[in-house]
Amino acid sequence: MLQQLGQILGLGGGADPSGLLFTLTAGRLPAQTFVVTDFSLDEHFSRPFLLEVGLASADSAIDFPLVLDRTATLTVLLNGVEQRSVTGIVTRFEQGNTGLHQTTYRMSIRPDLWRTTLRQNSRIFQQLNITGIITNILKEHSIRDVVFNLRHPHPEREFCIQYQESDFNFLQRLTAEEGIFYFFECSNGRNTLVFADDCGSVPPGIRLPYQPGEGSTLGEPAVSSLTHSAQVRPAQVQLKDYTFKNPAWPAEFHQQIRDENLQQLYYEHYDYPGRFKDEAHGKAFTRYRLEALRSNAMTGEGSGNAIALQPGRLFILDNHPRLDLNQSWQTVSTRHSGSQPQALETGSAGSGTTLNSHFYFIRQNQHWRPAPLPKPVIDGPQIAKVVGPAGEEIFCDQYGRVRLQFPWDRYGKSDDQSSCWIRVTQPWAGQGWGMLAIPRIGQEVVVDFLHGDPDQPIVTGRTYHASNLPPGALPGSKTQMAFRSKTHKGEGYNELLFEDAKGSERLALHAQKDMTTLVLNNRDTHVLANHSETVEKNQTIEIHENKAETVTLNSTETVQEVRKLTTGKDYIITVGTHKQVNVSNTLSITAGDVIELRCGASVLRMDSAGKITIQGSEFKFEASGAVQITGKDIDLN
Repeated sequence: MLQQLGQILGLGGGADPSGLLFTLTAGRLPAQTFVVTDFSLDEHFSRPFLLEVGLASADSAIDFPLVLDRTATLTVLLNGVEQRSVTGIVTRFEQGNTGLHQTTYRMSIRPDLWRTTLRQNSRIFQQLNITGIITNILKEHSIRDVVFNLRHPHPEREFCIQYQESDFNFLQRLTAEEGIFYFFECSNGRNTLVFADDCGSVPPGIRLPYQPGEGSTLGEPAVSSLTHSAQVRPAQVQLKDYTFKNPAWPAEFHQQIRDENLQQLYYEHYDYPGRFKDEAHGKAFTRYRLEALRSNAMTGEGSGNAIALQPGRLFILDNHPRLDLNQSWQTVSTRHSGSQPQALETGSAGSGTTLNSHFYFIRQNQHWRPAPLPKPVIDGPQIAKVVGPAGEEIFCDQYGRVRLQFPWDRYGKSDDQSSCWIRVTQPWAGQGWGMLAIPRIGQEVVVDFLHGDPDQPIVTGRTYHASNLPPGALPGSKTQMAFRSKTHKGEGYNELLFEDAKGSERLALHAQKDMTTLVLNNRDTHVLANHSETVEKNQTIEIHENKAETVTLNSTETVQEVRKLTTGKDYIITVGTHKQVNVSNTLSITAGDVIELRCGASVLRMDSAGKITIQGSEFKFEASGAVQITGKDIDLN
């Protein structure tokens, strides 16, 4: 195999003295299409790797669509044995000079995850944990070779917004918040993305001898130089936040390093808001933040020729004179570079294949975490529409929160799932008192964001627009201020209206159906001109104690049918001058004991026994007809 490949490379039929060989296949092109002249591979925890490859080919007109955005694999062999292969997609392809027999090319290869950098999006995720969010996004990019090696709980998030971020930046931010890092495992032409949150998830790797001063570009893998360093970093973290669901909760968490004798411990990192709303996230985020800030507190750096070194793999160091360094270490980042100049037709016959590796590492039991990334900041308020289930007009929860459809949300269906519950500001808000006006479905609202945080929207106002006009006919009604509601699932309204036009000032109150007034003490009404009341049906007035009514001039009362007056005890009428009673038909007066009419010295008295007494100084009877007196006895003396 080496002899055949050597012939392809122009090596004259013999293998390179180092035993190293670099090969590359791309897309569906034949395996012999390219020979590798050089490469560099940069890898780091929680970063997509970048593989740059220099190539040569006998084909001077390779069709770019056959290579670009297709899979390519670089393989490194030592003495015919594969040491490592790296598979990714070709993100850049470049054709260079053409010589007598060869044309040079260069390509950039990245993992499938790199595709997520190409799509910027704004969307809302609800009731999902970090695993669910990551899986959804990666599936949309057809990335299915994914493994979650998570050892710590990651509770679901009620509300999580991706706002004008690339899918990649969004995932980077969320995984950093959750203390999750990732790396890649390539084998058999596949590229597997591995998410982990604990150093225990990092598998073992190779054993490397420490061989300073020896050639690090040839022969068996080894470490030729190594440094180990420590630096002062924050020693404690305190995060604080706030949640309206439990305003008395301190929402404060603290984490400090232990068993540290290299530095002072008062260096504190304090942050508000801490991006958590519950205890589970608060505790975890605080620990993750401290571990991220201290990821480089103790590090090592080395060089050699070990292509198998990669983030996500441990390595064991051997033969170092400092014995405590001869142990397992965790690789954080690597840069591998290889040169195969004899592959070029202009290559020097004395030049051989070389491989250089440079790497950074940390202790095996240290939790590496990505540094927290800033959230997108929403610069100012936005407009949104209140939404809810079909057939409903008002939709809210026990806190008066509503659901919204944002114009930028392409995934929302303008229903009760378009967003999470979003708080609404009110002009007054106290314990069991204040003002409450729930925005209704279809209304346009103004939404601000606490701290500019996309995950903390709050409705701060409501607005009219062309299809949602204000009451009245503006600008004609510009002098009016009105509080008008709307009947739920109807056409009526309640209204309190103020007219401020000079000379026409007026206050009007409209109740669509019933109106109830409760005054716990006194009520005074003073009308300086006229007061009119019209009751279309019945009126009932109930007074539990006294009623006094004074009319300075005249009082007129008209009853179209029957008027009844009932008093429990006495009924007294006092008339200053005249009293006149006109009855068109019959006047009937009934008393239980006595009826007495008195005018000066004249008295007419009737009692319930049937006795009628008339007293006066003079009696005068006049009749235009007959006078008849009937009785048992008549005494005229």
